[in-house]
Amino acid sequence: MLKGMATILAFQLTGEAIAVAFHLPVSGPIIGMALLLMWMQRNGDVDKGLATAADGLLANMAVLFVPIGVGAMAYAKVFQRHWLFVAVAVVLGTFATVATTALVARLLTRAQATAPAPQT
Repeated sequence: MLKGMATILAFQLTGEAIAVAFHLPVSGPIIGMALLLMWMQRNGDVDKGLATAADGLLANMAVLFVPIGVGAMAYAKVFQRHWLFVAVAVVLGTFATVATTALVARLLTRAQATAPAPQT
């Protein structure tokens, strides 16, 4: 699990370095996650340590969202004043996320279907 967590953090750090170096409007962890996805796609499987670390993070997602909830409560008055903008941003963000996920899944499925079978 330690190796898997180190791998995740290394990709996050790499993504952050790329985002800062090139002044990109995308956060470093997102870039790192995309790099990790490409790395796993290239390798063809998920390392056992990486899978264990990811499962551990997923099992504790509720704890990871506590700071977001506290931040939202700290800015409750801002949300009350600008609720329409917040609601529109949430709906559009959700739509964009679902559409992007579907598009990437379709592209990866096509790429995997046309790729030659690995030799064992």
